[in-house]
Amino acid sequence: MPFESKLFDYNLPKESINQKPYKNPNNSKLLIAETNEVIKFKEFNKLIKSPSLFILNKSTVRNVRIETRKKTKGTIEIFILEILGDNIAKCLLRSSDSKKLNKQYDLENFSFKIIKIVNDAFHIHTNKSINEIIEKYGKTPLPPYIEDSSKKYKYYNNQFSDGGFSVASPTAGLHFTSQQIKLLENQGHDFVYINLDVNIDTFKPITAEYLHEHNIHEENYNIDESDFNKIMIAKKQNKNIYCVGTTSLRAIESAYLTGNTNGSTDYFIYPDSKINIPNYLITNFHAPKSSLLSIVACIYGDEWKTLYSNALKSGLKFLSFGDAVIFKVHE
Repeated sequence: MPFESKLFDYNLPKESINQKPYKNPNNSKLLIAETNEVIKFKEFNKLIKSPSLFILNKSTVRNVRIETRKKTKGTIEIFILEILGDNIAKCLLRSSDSKKLNKQYDLENFSFKIIKIVNDAFHIHTNKSINEIIEKYGKTPLPPYIEDSSKKYKYYNNQFSDGGFSVASPTAGLHFTSQQIKLLENQGHDFVYINLDVNIDTFKPITAEYLHEHNIHEENYNIDESDFNKIMIAKKQNKNIYCVGTTSLRAIESAYLTGNTNGSTDYFIYPDSKINIPNYLITNFHAPKSSLLSIVACIYGDEWKTLYSNALKSGLKFLSFGDAVIFKVHE
């Protein structure tokens, strides 16, 4: 059945968007959807009674936002979406001048030429390696709803992040400190770290009238074969499996459904889709008209709106630097 996109809209007051990260993530709050109880995240380990498996996304947010000046005059912002070669990148460009094919830009520290235009994105060829440009001149790309400040940059990557190429953080993992993970491991729980590179379209709201008309963004993922087998064994043994974040969920469900542990996915989890692998999802509160709310509806049903409304009334903080919620996946 078709799902109207307006069903995934709600009013999010500006003051409910956490602008400052939790310097100590243990102080963030966790809403238990099944009971409507709110606890400190540092108490999360007390909820888990039997040996369980956690799936986390380790992809790193790179410094892909470059603000610089043109040698002629004026500023330009380059937002690198994907590295296509040593000196070739797919990016967004923000500049007051007209951006045409084969146009050359000479900047303060490097130069580039537009070699291809695809919709709103530009493929550029640079005179320095893309990785060098990112490392030397790039900044952390905070979400559009977070006020930019260099003081926040170090809190936007997970403590366990390793490799990958994300332009947005898989923020459910921000609640898991190294100490929290160690504590859970000492209690007999296992951890698997997968990689799904989060792209900028994760912030793109649904504008189509119906969900099935929305072009869901495609993202690259990679799961080691040994880790995938570990997850499948845990499933066979009826261990509880916790997906930390919608990106972990999307990656493992894609791998399970396609049989490919390495590739790209445009899998859209609709409200009537079946969740096959995890028993629980830990995630942040998502923005109005986000495609991620379809995942929440898939797991929790239409009552998600009441849950979100009560969370707002109780003062919980939303979006990337906000609090978390844990859902039980019912078969």
